[in-house]
Amino acid sequence: MGDRALIIFHDKDTISPSVYLHWHGEAVPEILRELAEYMQGRHGDAAYAAARFAGICHRRISGNLSLGIVSNQLSHDDLHDAAVLEEMSPGNAGVVVVDTGDFTWKAYGGYLAGRPPGQAPPPLVLVKPSNPND
Repeated sequence: MGDRALIIFHDKDTISPSVYLHWHGEAVPEILRELAEYMQGRHGDAAYAAARFAGICHRRISGNLSLGIVSNQLSHDDLHDAAVLEEMSPGNAGVVVVDTGDFTWKAYGGYLAGRPPGQAPPPLVLVKPSNPND
């Protein structure tokens, strides 16, 4: 249940912790476009990009659920291994890997994997879980 996504940022040296969204996977492309604009002049910084992405999500998502930060043990090689990324997919929107050098992204293991990165998503609609434990 949900519209889950796991978003991972990387630069030439660093891989960020994963940002977990439980209900807003469809909005990831839109949020990444907003982030890329926000990060002008600070490309190539995975740690700051992940933090700012989480901040944008925090502003958009009400309550104390549906947004998390999860550690990972990924290597740069893993970020190019579809099998590794598909295996860690939470389903729904999947795993989204973002190159902070130019803010291009690629998705694995979910419906965003079939969408060209430039395709606009529908407008963001906040969805509250019917079960408060989700």
